[in-house]
Amino acid sequence: MNGLLQNYNAVQTTGDHEFVAGRNRLRLQLNTSISAGNIFVETDFLHQYAKRDVETEIILREAYFDRYYDNSDLRIGRQIISWGRATGGFVTDILSPVDLREFLTQDPADLRLGLTAINFQRYFGSNSLQLILNPVFEPDRLPSPGSRWFPVQEIASPIPFNYERKEEGFKLSDMQFASRFGLRSTTSLDLDIMLLYWSHPMPAYALNINPFNFPNPPSVDLFESYHASPMGGISLEWMISENWKVQTEQLFVYERLFTFLPVPINRLEQALEDLPTALQVLQEFEVRDDGYLLKKPWLHSMAGIETEQWSTLISLQFYMETIFNYEDRILPQRLFPYVTLLTNRAFLRNRLQVSTLSRYNFYAEDFWIQAQGTYEIDDGFEVTVGTNLFGGKPITPFYGHFTFNQFRQNSFLFSKISVYF
Repeated sequence: MNGLLQNYNAVQTTGDHEFVAGRNRLRLQLNTSISAGNIFVETDFLHQYAKRDVETEIILREAYFDRYYDNSDLRIGRQIISWGRATGGFVTDILSPVDLREFLTQDPADLRLGLTAINFQRYFGSNSLQLILNPVFEPDRLPSPGSRWFPVQEIASPIPFNYERKEEGFKLSDMQFASRFGLRSTTSLDLDIMLLYWSHPMPAYALNINPFNFPNPPSVDLFESYHASPMGGISLEWMISENWKVQTEQLFVYERLFTFLPVPINRLEQALEDLPTALQVLQEFEVRDDGYLLKKPWLHSMAGIETEQWSTLISLQFYMETIFNYEDRILPQRLFPYVTLLTNRAFLRNRLQVSTLSRYNFYAEDFWIQAQGTYEIDDGFEVTVGTNLFGGKPITPFYGHFTFNQFRQNSFLFSKISVYF
């Protein structure tokens, strides 16, 4: 039995300096061997005290059984599966859902949640073939509407918008499959080739227009929507010298959902000003079976370089999202580039770790910067302080991409005390 006891507090750097997050986390890990194999269970007990109503939550992160054979392994149950090499985004690493309900107030390791799967891996010397069957689609856990971290900008409109979450429940059509061949035959090159039938975890929003029906006013419903599609991916890391390595990832989705609109963005912005204009624009929308969603091929790419200079790890990665067969009525842009920078350096015989991670989105000119330092006071006893800063120029609420500028009032300082046992 192993565990973690952690206290985390985050305070807003702007406005009234509100508590952004406050939680106690008790994590228990059970790892035991039996004659048939190995059993592992990891559970988090969360006590959230920063909210108006104190909440306690139990999260079963992992619970699986391992069986080992001469040239293969079998894992059955709830498990975290991590693919890919991206540091500031998710390219091929889309299998395990992530908990974004409190966004970046959690460590990247704590964001990941397990998914229920059968995971079989066959070894061919240094190489391997991994096959994953997921019977139940599990989307990312997104913040609820009204949360300070809700990813869609709230629109001050004379016509109300209602957000609907995906309904839970098992469907045979939700079954997903993923495979990965890992090439490790050379000491300087790691190559993964992936084929999947999977649903991308980030949703599109289907539109349902409710016209005026006395006494009910007109309204718009937005439904969280997902679509399973064939995918192909590649992830490569090449050590070109002792201190330099090149990384790249590509994920091609044959059919990804995108929201489209029948009217230009400038007319939608005008509709926010008054009710008569909003009603006029609303009349140009019609009830459609497709929910104003299109399926288009989509490519998510990353190319980066990593080096260690002056005792500092530096990783620079450039990303590009591309929509193929693009139409002007699609809400997101055809190309969406961004870049991330990671640095990490150790001091005091590795007891002090100082790191930064930042991301910049080119088109909206918005950014996120995280800086933190972790000091190991004693074995298993760590203290961390840091900050997450968000910024950028204000942008139209009909911008079709995720932006950090909508969270610029949520920049925060945080402290964390961790005890491992």
